[in-house]
Amino acid sequence: MNIIHGRHHPKSFADRAAASVSAFADNVKTDAEELAGQATAAGEHAYDQARDAATTVVRSVEQQPVISLALFGLVCVAGGFLLGRR
Repeated sequence: MNIIHGRHHPKSFADRAAASVSAFADNVKTDAEELAGQATAAGEHAYDQARDAATTVVRSVEQQPVISLALFGLVCVAGGFLLGRR
């Protein structure tokens, strides 16, 4: 029985292996593109939140500069106290 010309021929095996590797590479590429898209969306969302928070802080400082200065002083005193205890 000669199976060289059947499905077990080395060229046939190489063709199937190449097709499998190609399909695997396509799947990996698709997954990587999806993850990149998700990372981009998450980065944009974080940027928007940070921009909104900064805008809120700026408005607060503009509207109540004395209270902002007092809070900043308290933070500095607390940081100095904690660093001075070392």
